Amino acid sequence: MKAINEQLFYSNQQSFLVSEFKQNYFDSPWHFHHEYELTYIESGHGTRFVGTSAESFTEGDLVLIGPQLPHYWRCDSIFYQQEDLISKSQVIQFKDDLFFANELPEMKNIHSLLRKSASGIQFINGKKYEAEITNLGNLTGISRLLSLYEILETLSLDSNQKLLSTTESSQFYQAKDSATFQKILNYIFDNLEQEISLDSISKKVFMSKSSFCKYFKKRTKTTFTDYVNKLRITKAARLLSESDLTVSEICFASGFNSLSYFNRQFQKQKKISPKAYSKLYNNKK
Repeated sequence: MKAINEQLFYSNQQSFLVSEFKQNYFDSPWHFHHEYELTYIESGHGTRFVGTSAESFTEGDLVLIGPQLPHYWRCDSIFYQQEDLISKSQVIQFKDDLFFANELPEMKNIHSLLRKSASGIQFINGKKYEAEITNLGNLTGISRLLSLYEILETLSLDSNQKLLSTTESSQFYQAKDSATFQKILNYIFDNLEQEISLDSISKKVFMSKSSFCKYFKKRTKTTFTDYVNKLRITKAARLLSESDLTVSEICFASGFNSLSYFNRQFQKQKKISPKAYSKLYNNKK
């Protein structure tokens, strides 16, 4: 679906943008722009949306997003409730005219990386690039540009990466309903820990239940129930790895009202039981 079209502005002294965002929670809505974007999360956690992908993010998360691919970082609810918590990110945005089309063989690896970014790319070991990315904003002139080239070249050679969206950016760019989809996402997150009925959410966007189901599946490539379950399991997995809550407590804190159903859904998505998952992460502490 088409998201809000964000217009970026450059100074006469810069051919690409480097921005640091430090706030209680990330507040950009579901949006896209004509630039590539490399986003690194220094602090904060929640759910990252890139195209059809909805996955957990935390400190060290690094993602490259292609032009026109909608994206949205939603911090967990605790960041909206506690003013002492901070979310911080480094965002690098650039156009493809920095890379000389396909004229230079030295740019071959970078061009390959940029083509793949039409689906969004997560770099699994993103934290190891933190020093280079956070230092980029301190550089000027040719050093700044060369550092960007070096970062992208290094990322292009990193085999530990994952494509995110099952639908590429060009397919999202055609539709005209970003406000509706943003309203759906907001409603899901505002009520994730409670029961979310198909009837209530379809009424929220003035659709019949059948129309809503078709609309939602066309845009996310999954059913509404499976999508909500995925978000809840994502939250549960974080709680299992970071908190001392019991499996039963986490089940209900994540929005499930049946422990047996929660166990089945967790096993289905993570290929491991909640109890085993908790034990695995607690043994690493």
